[in-house]
Amino acid sequence: MARGRIGRSHTGDSLVRTAEARKLLGVDAAATPEAIKKAFRHLAMLWHPDRNPAPEAGEFFARLSTACEHLLESAARATAAAHASTRKTTSRGEDRHQDTELDIEHICLGGQAEVALKTSAECTVCSGEGFIASTSSQLCPHCQGSGRVRIGRELFRCEDCDGRGYTRRVRCPNCNGSGKQIDTRMLAVTVPPGVLPGDELRLLGEGFAPESGKGRPGDLHLRIKLRPHPLYTLEGSDLVLERPVSAFVLLGGGTVTVPSPGGLHHLELKPGPAVAREQVIAGAGVPARGTRAAGKLRVRLTPVLPSAPTPALIELYHALQTEVERVGHNSLPEIAAWEKRWLLGK
Repeated sequence: MARGRIGRSHTGDSLVRTAEARKLLGVDAAATPEAIKKAFRHLAMLWHPDRNPAPEAGEFFARLSTACEHLLESAARATAAAHASTRKTTSRGEDRHQDTELDIEHICLGGQAEVALKTSAECTVCSGEGFIASTSSQLCPHCQGSGRVRIGRELFRCEDCDGRGYTRRVRCPNCNGSGKQIDTRMLAVTVPPGVLPGDELRLLGEGFAPESGKGRPGDLHLRIKLRPHPLYTLEGSDLVLERPVSAFVLLGGGTVTVPSPGGLHHLELKPGPAVAREQVIAGAGVPARGTRAAGKLRVRLTPVLPSAPTPALIELYHALQTEVERVGHNSLPEIAAWEKRWLLGK
């Protein structure tokens, strides 16, 4: 019986060759065909026998060519497999997720809001190259003015400055050498009444474009945040505001007017103690949306006394105090209890 020979499988050999090819070209597993070609062109400029007189240049250039061809074939196979398995998803761009701040008025009433969308585009100054021509020579940043770069143990002529150490090709100031610039586009968004912080608005087709340039863009998901308001705060679906009110209105009752995003409301106060109290108007908060019920308008009333009474008011205060003493301490039980204990010794 013939003995089986132990060795690497075809798949294992392929994986080893792929790893070696990536290491040789200096690219990672996520490198695109364009990145592989760019890496090969850069190294070919250094190792092509017509440009490099070193004895080992020819052999090394051949290895670079084989590595590049192998990686491009592997990338083509992977792309075909991915296209076959995700044909439905590759025709649509990725969704974009972004926060946007809204005012209380937008949340309660709805309306139009502007959202700034930042997009990456080809730099208009350098046409995506990342570099521009300078009017004067600059120290080459690649070789630091030496005209040579080290690869392994060998020194080779710098291709960026052609060995001169100086160049007129400088980093683009507009994009800082990235070849991309950030543009801002203002988008008008219709906000429905009743949205709350944490809710999302989905705008069809306002996401990222497909990488292939074909198909429809993804969607834009706007996560709602609330911009601080000088009058209102939000507690769940309830609107809360604080309003100062005369202590005499709290004592004797009366009508108090309060605002809301939807208009004015008139509160009828019953006579009571001149202490802070809360009045609630049902349905006057954030409007209902979906299965979520409408909120309330909660008005927190704070008693205020005149800080600079006139002589006429002082006279009225004395008359009021006299009337209170005449009818007894029933209307001021706290004072009656204190005087009974500390003045009368009971």
